[in-house]
Amino acid sequence: MDSVESTHQTSEYVSHDPSLQDAAAHDSARLGDALIAHTKLKQQDIDRILAFQADKNILFGEAAIQLGLITKKDLQKALSEQFNYSYLHDGNQKLSQSLVAAHQPFSLEVEHLRSLRSQLLIRWFDQGNKTLAVVSVSKQEGASEFVANLAIIFSQLNKKTLLIDANLRQSTQHKLFNIETKVGLANILANRQGLYQLTRQQSLPNLAILTAGTEVPNPQELLSQSALAELLVDLEKIYEIILIDTSPLELGSDVLTVVSKVKAAVILTRKDVTAVTDLQLLHQQLNMAGAQIVGSVIQDY
Repeated sequence: MDSVESTHQTSEYVSHDPSLQDAAAHDSARLGDALIAHTKLKQQDIDRILAFQADKNILFGEAAIQLGLITKKDLQKALSEQFNYSYLHDGNQKLSQSLVAAHQPFSLEVEHLRSLRSQLLIRWFDQGNKTLAVVSVSKQEGASEFVANLAIIFSQLNKKTLLIDANLRQSTQHKLFNIETKVGLANILANRQGLYQLTRQQSLPNLAILTAGTEVPNPQELLSQSALAELLVDLEKIYEIILIDTSPLELGSDVLTVVSKVKAAVILTRKDVTAVTDLQLLHQQLNMAGAQIVGSVIQDY
C-alpha cells in the first residue's frame, strides 16, 4: 500500500512542478527511443502511449503494457539499457542456465541475492576490503554456481568485478560461462604463463573471469605459494570486487590455504544437506587459518 501511495504522490507532484515534469518527459522519451530500437513500436505508437499515460496518470512503460503494445519483458529490456543495468536480454544459451542472475535477473531467487549483496557491501566491501572467498563443506552446497551468480549481480552495480576460480580440483567456472581458454590461475601460480587471460561476456561488461586453468596434480602446493597473495594484491589495484570460488572442504584443505591469503570468507550451506558437525569443523578450521567469517548463507532450495 505504501508503494502505491508513493507512486500517486509522485505523479501529482510531477504534474505541478515544471522542472520535474520536464525530467519525466525526458525519461519517457529515452524509454520510447529504446522501445522503438528493440521492439516493433513506431512513432505513432509512442504518441498513443504518451496520450494514454497523461490520461491515466501512470508510468510510460505501464501505459505501453496496458495498451498491449509491449510485453513486460520488452519493458525490462528497455529499462535495463536506460539505467545501464546489464543482463542477457535475449538469453545466451552458451551460458549455463544456473546463472539465474544473468538469465532471470528479476526472479525472487536473484532478489534474495541482491539482499545478500547489500549486506556484504555494508559488512565488508564498503569497509575498504575488496576480496572475499566463498567456502563450503561439500559440492552439494553448489558454491560454484552461487559465487558465479553473486559475481554477476555485483557487476550489475557497475562495479569492476572479478571472479577467480581457485577450485583447482573440480573447476567449474569455465563450464558455467562457456570459456574455452586453458590458461588460468594454475598456470600463473606455476610460473609457466607470464601473461594471463581474463574473459569477459559482452552482455556483462563489468564482469571478468579468471578460470582455474590447466588441471594440475599438485593444487595445494600451487595455492600455498606466495604468488597467490601477490597476484591478489595486483588485482585489487584494478578491481573493486574480487570473489573467489574455492574447493569444498571434503576435497581437502585447499580451501584453507586460499582463505589464509584472502583473510575473509562467506560460508555457504544448504538446508537438509550440510551436516552441523561438518559446518562446525569448517568454522574451526577457518578460524585456525586466520580468516574472518563475514557471514553464513543457508540455501533452502
